[in-house]
Amino acid sequence: MKKWFLVLAIALALMLASGALADVTAVLADAGQAEEGFVAIVSSEGKVYSQLAVESFASLIRENELAEDESIAKVAVVPAGEQEYPYLYPENEWQIRVYEDALPAWYTEETESAILAAFEGWKTQAYSIFDPTVILSLVNPQTIEVSEADVTEDIQAALDKWADVDSNWMVCYVRNAVPTTTQGAVGKSIANDAWNYVVNMVWTQTGEDLAGHSQVDLIASYIGSAFPGISTWEGYFGAETGYPFASGAKLLAAGFLYNHGLVSAKQVKEFDEKYDPEQYKDLTVLATPQESDTGSAFAVLVDEEGNTYWSLGTDYVSGLYTEFNLDPTKVVALNVGPKNERQNISAGTTYTAEGWIDLGNGYFATGAWETPEAEKPDFFQADGTANWKMNEDGSVEPAGEDMTAPGATVNPGKYTYAQEDGTNWELMLSGNGSCRLTVSTAAEREEAAAKQAEQAAAPRTTYFNVMPPMTEVKSIGPVPAWYDEKKEATDEAAKVAFADWQKQIVELVDVDALNGTMKGLSLDFATELSDEVMANFKEWVRIWNEDAVAGSINISISTLGYKAVGPSVWNVMDDTVLANYKSMDHEGCPGPTTSPSIAAYALATYGKVIDAATDDYMGSTMNDVYSAHVGSFIRGLLEDENGEYVYAVANRLWEDGTIPFFDGEYWYLVSGPDFNPDGNPAVEVIYSATPAELLAE
Repeated sequence: MKKWFLVLAIALALMLASGALADVTAVLADAGQAEEGFVAIVSSEGKVYSQLAVESFASLIRENELAEDESIAKVAVVPAGEQEYPYLYPENEWQIRVYEDALPAWYTEETESAILAAFEGWKTQAYSIFDPTVILSLVNPQTIEVSEADVTEDIQAALDKWADVDSNWMVCYVRNAVPTTTQGAVGKSIANDAWNYVVNMVWTQTGEDLAGHSQVDLIASYIGSAFPGISTWEGYFGAETGYPFASGAKLLAAGFLYNHGLVSAKQVKEFDEKYDPEQYKDLTVLATPQESDTGSAFAVLVDEEGNTYWSLGTDYVSGLYTEFNLDPTKVVALNVGPKNERQNISAGTTYTAEGWIDLGNGYFATGAWETPEAEKPDFFQADGTANWKMNEDGSVEPAGEDMTAPGATVNPGKYTYAQEDGTNWELMLSGNGSCRLTVSTAAEREEAAAKQAEQAAAPRTTYFNVMPPMTEVKSIGPVPAWYDEKKEATDEAAKVAFADWQKQIVELVDVDALNGTMKGLSLDFATELSDEVMANFKEWVRIWNEDAVAGSINISISTLGYKAVGPSVWNVMDDTVLANYKSMDHEGCPGPTTSPSIAAYALATYGKVIDAATDDYMGSTMNDVYSAHVGSFIRGLLEDENGEYVYAVANRLWEDGTIPFFDGEYWYLVSGPDFNPDGNPAVEVIYSATPAELLAE
């Protein structure tokens, strides 16, 4: 259904009476000015077409079936102040921009009155959803002194809720849900100012290193609290009423960050720009979450008479209590799932080192081994410490005595040093400063590869094919007194419910297509950039550019998948695709942290350093195409008027063996294995360009 506001001209005197728009004047927009704020199309008849949260002239013209000729003009109303985040100050002056070479001959005071009337409606609606005072009133949590004494019962309760939000049902995490939902509600201009204001105040690289990605999740949760007019949040699958991320907002405002427990934002900030691995051990955990009774997998409630209560798409017990209006003390909550005995097979022996340190100029050092007597390369010191050089192609080598020749930027990731005798030394440098080293001979790698191939060929035990003897039942949270006496019969009733649920799942999910995805795909070499591959790449960029919010496709498809089959089944589908992809000689999804050659390419081609923030952004854009591919296996999930899956191009991209990334400035199309047989990174960027360049071709 088309959404648009049609505003007839009203007397300018009525507008000026409010005083809010007295100083608004129209100016011609300079070439290249971005579309922002209140964006509208005004016709020569004085009709104004706009839609809250739509900041695209092209979309308005298309949605309202307008002819782009001299009878219409493209206009916007934007803040006229000099503030860095002007949309946080709606009481300040605003300005009309006319995106034309000259004012149309028919543009009069009556035209301007109609624009201002529409703008006033937009402004009232937008700022009834968004309250900027919540953003502006935030006291920087990095300035708040906290201790264990500040972990009140209220804070502990918020921590327990946040632990569920962060780990149980938010596959995409709050940092994707908030920008996606807020931009969809009020548009990019307002949402981005709210986001940037708080992020630039609170975010630190050390916070990411020490407290993990939950630093951004907490920041996002506070930003979302400034939008009281939003009732539905993309990606949220819990049973919480009201604002679902309020617990995270409360923790941040009180001065805490989260890392499997509460830590001081002030302490984390004090580590900034002088971070080393030893500091991680000094981070004081002020409180830890209590055990969750949320549950996962196929969840079912069973009463004393053996009646079962479950719902397709509702995995979590809290949702079942609400859906069936049951007293938790009168039923037992059970999870039923497959026993999966697959092993994680790896070659060689892994040792842990006492962290790693960036020495600057492209060099880094790995710390002493926790097993000093273990075998190590001949250039290591007796205690296991060593200096390394990072090369532009993403490979690593011994630093040697002369460390004056500059190397490449050192980033967390996995790197391999191949000795001439066939021994490989694999380094895993983690973002939190930890380090692992794995040594393997050619024979060990060959044996591990054979075992991996054997396991990959065996049927995977999933929700789709597991039979009752291979299922297990676990209780969640407190159990009633009668459960122990009736455990066998109650568990059997849960297994019968699981079998009924399973029948519905396999009718909804294209299991054959899911299990066959990626089979036969060769990743030995990078894909050739054919016309067909390029066409798929361009089509994806066009689709993604419709809203241009990193993670929005990922979160919307994941949410639809959750509602259709439940989070646990969605995660199995997600993991199955990833496992098949990895089985094709590919260590993992390519990205700056796993494929240093991409970071080297960005630096060499565009002079762009792929830091942690850019890495997160690129990962979100990769997840968009990834989730779009997984969503294709749910029948009827998201079809167009012709019954075709709307993101079918995502399947073609993966079948091509290509993955698109966007870093906010440039798109990269990458392909190939993570590593060549010699251990050197092999993922290639086979094409890159700006969005404008791609969409103009």
